[in-house]
Formats: sequence, structure tokens, C-alpha cells
Amino acid sequence: MIAEKARAEHKSVSAYLRDLMTADVQRELQRRAIATWDDELKQTQQRLGITGQGSPSGAEVVREVRDDYARGQE
Repeated sequence: MIAEKARAEHKSVSAYLRDLMTADVQRELQRRAIATWDDELKQTQQRLGITGQGSPSGAEVVREVRDDYARGQE
């Protein structure tokens, strides 16, 4: 089955497996980075006393910035 998939991608079995492992490592590194960022965000929110609840949506923030810009309050 692996040989068939490798052949379908015009790769050797070792190149195919190497690419699979590389993709797996990249996904794991991304998962770890996101988990780290999430932890840092939670720590920063706690330090600043921000609960995250009741935060404006991205659309609301954009709308407010546009309104300020339109009023000349850059």
C-alpha cells in the first residue's frame, strides 16, 4: 500500500515516508506553538485582569477603527 502511494506521487518509498514524517513533525511543531501561544495569552489575560468574556468581535473593532478614522481621530 505504501509503495502504491509512493508510486502515485512519483516518489521512492523512502522519499514518500520522509515526506510523511516531515509533514507530521511540522503539524506537531505547529500544535506546540499554538499551545504555547495560548498559554501565554491566558497568563497575560490573568496578569492584566482580562477575562476574555464580553470582548468585542473583530467586526466591531474594525467598525470602531473605521468610525474613528472617518471622524479624523486616527
